[in-house]
Amino acid sequence: MRFTSIFLSCVVVTICATSVENRSSDSLDEVLLFDAPAFQDPANASNTLVSLQAFVYVKQLDLSTLTSTLTAWTLGGITGSIETAVERLKLFTAVGVPGVSLSVGVGECSEQATLSATSSLPDLGLSMTNASLGLCSGGDTYTGALLNADDVVTMTIFPSGTNGYGVISDIDDTVKVSHVLDKLESIKTTLFDTPEPVTGMPDLYASLAQTLNDPPFIYITGSPYQLFPFLRDFFDDIFSQESRLSQVDRVHGMYSNMSFLTVGDSTQSDPEVYAEAYRKYGDFIRCIWIRRVDGANNTDERFTTAFNGVPETKYRIYTDDEIPSLAQIDVAGGSC
Repeated sequence: MRFTSIFLSCVVVTICATSVENRSSDSLDEVLLFDAPAFQDPANASNTLVSLQAFVYVKQLDLSTLTSTLTAWTLGGITGSIETAVERLKLFTAVGVPGVSLSVGVGECSEQATLSATSSLPDLGLSMTNASLGLCSGGDTYTGALLNADDVVTMTIFPSGTNGYGVISDIDDTVKVSHVLDKLESIKTTLFDTPEPVTGMPDLYASLAQTLNDPPFIYITGSPYQLFPFLRDFFDDIFSQESRLSQVDRVHGMYSNMSFLTVGDSTQSDPEVYAEAYRKYGDFIRCIWIRRVDGANNTDERFTTAFNGVPETKYRIYTDDEIPSLAQIDVAGGSC
C-alpha cells in the first residue's frame, strides 16, 4: 500500500508539471519561506544579497487519511503523539507547484527581492535565488514578508559582515539527538518526540557566540527540506556527501573572506565533507570538530583516510565528556 501511495503521488505530480506557465501565487497555493543569510554583494559593496529559498505547494485541506495511517502504524510498536507526527509529515504529502514567481519585501532594505520561478521535476515547487535587497540599514535580523499574497508569510533574514569567524554545523547527532544509527529510533525521534539537544552543545554554542564575536551559525544537514519548520522550531527553543559539500560551497560563495569552525559527528559523512572542504578552500575552514558517537565507525583507519592532507592541528575528534572543555579553546586565536 505504501508503494502504491508513493506511485500515485508521482503520477499526480507529473500531470501537474506539464504545460507550465509562470504565474504569481494564488489562494490555492501555500508558500513556505526559509530563513536566509544575507551578505555583501562582492560586485557592489553597498548592495546586500540574500540567499532566498521557497517551496510552493497545493493547499492541503484534509490530512485525516495520513492521521489514520499513522494511527495504525503506531500499533506496530512506535508510540507518540499522532498530531505531532502529522504536523511534521505534512509537507511530505504536499504537491509542489511549478512556475510560480514570488517577491519578498524587507522594510530595512531599498529593494524587494524576486525569486526565480519555482521548479518543475525533480525539485517540484522549489525556488532558490541569490537576490538583491539593495541598500539595507543596520540590524541583527530583518523580517522578510511575501508580497501580493492572501496570507501573511514571513521569514527571518540574518545579515553578517564580510570577515571574521563563522560556524558551520551539522544538526543530527551533532547538536540534536537523532539516533541516526538506529533507524527505528530515528523515525520515532523525528516524528514523535520532543527534540532534545546533545548535552552541553547549547552552552558550547553560546560560548562560541561570545568568543567569536557573534559569528553567523550556518546549519547544514542531510535532512529533507520538508523538515525545515520542525528544525527551525528546535533552534528557536534551544538555541548525501555531495549535497553537504555543495552546501559548504554555497557558504564559501557568500562569505569567502571569513573563516569557519565546522562542527559535525561521526555517524555519517561529516569528517569526509569537512576535510574535503579544507582541502578545497584551505584556511576558510579554520578548524574541524567531530563528535565521536558510540556505535559509529570511529576507527583510526576511517579518520586517517578522511583527514588525509589535513594538518592534525586543524581538526579535533571529541567525546561527550569533552564537550564542556571545548568552550575553553581559543579558536579565534588559532587553536583547534
